[in-house]
Amino acid sequence: MDLGEIRIAIAGIGNCCSSLVQGINYYSKNDDETGLLHRDLGGYSINDIKIVAAFDISKEKVGKDLSEAIYSSPNQSIQKIHIPNLNVEVQMGLDLDKNNDDALNLIKRSDEKPVNVSEALQRTKADVLLNLISGGSDYSSKGYADAALESGCAFLNATPSTIASDPSIAKKFFNAGIPLAGDDLLDQIGATALHIGLLEFLLSRGVKVDESYQLDVGGGTESINTLEKTRDTKRDIKTSTVKSHVPYEFPLVSGSTDFVDFLKNSRDSFFWIKGTYFGGAQYTIDVKLSSIDSNNGGSVLIDVIRALKISKNRGFKGPITDICSYGFKKSSHVSLANSYNSFRKFVG
Repeated sequence: MDLGEIRIAIAGIGNCCSSLVQGINYYSKNDDETGLLHRDLGGYSINDIKIVAAFDISKEKVGKDLSEAIYSSPNQSIQKIHIPNLNVEVQMGLDLDKNNDDALNLIKRSDEKPVNVSEALQRTKADVLLNLISGGSDYSSKGYADAALESGCAFLNATPSTIASDPSIAKKFFNAGIPLAGDDLLDQIGATALHIGLLEFLLSRGVKVDESYQLDVGGGTESINTLEKTRDTKRDIKTSTVKSHVPYEFPLVSGSTDFVDFLKNSRDSFFWIKGTYFGGAQYTIDVKLSSIDSNNGGSVLIDVIRALKISKNRGFKGPITDICSYGFKKSSHVSLANSYNSFRKFVG
């Protein structure tokens, strides 16, 4: 049965957006399933996702077609395929947060007047608004959430800003009958997901974890934002998320440590675990993960976008627990396997 298209709007045309747009284009035209969690989900394929609106604040991107803007400075994601003109002009979005004048901040703000986001969402008949703006832009994230509420559009908050986990905002979406998901995207093979996976494996083998840390070093604008704006917030989220997967207290630190410009859109994550097993014998695990940061969100985002559309079709409202637990750090408090199984059951 043809369920129709999923019309999405994207706020924040950065590296993650670039990889997502390229991925949607690539997987829609090819049978390759490498890297996908689900090609088809609840009756929707990747081909059903259509981008209808885009918002950003950078003068390098505003006014350009999305197909060109995703490769504009300061983006550093690799151009793997040619994207044809999408007929989606990047509009001036919300800029409600105090300018950061730190030398590391690479965004040159556009002089254009912000558009009425709610009207743009209504005009384009968007089903889902995807929030991919810079971490730490809390007021702008809440502004986009308000625009989604006004327009009747489902909202997906991939940033660390507290949206879906804010009881007052969650209540507004519930009362308006609009589905919501967030906060802080749990990457496909990111540091948090791998750290949780390692700890869950050790617990399943009867092994005690005594101490552990996970630290990131990365390049690109998201690493800049983490260092400048959200370092403490991200560390708190990552640490509490990982801790919630172990049923006892132990010393744990999880977060970013520094920005290295020549790493560009890459990230190096370092894991260290110390503990005991049979007979009190000790062990240590020392692991390094190197990954392309922007590509880590694509597969999860494609799933969550479709799941929110399914939620909208079914009349679900407010934060959707099964989606939040599956795709976001602030809600990831059950095992990865259980959250996956609950998500699969939810989407049918």
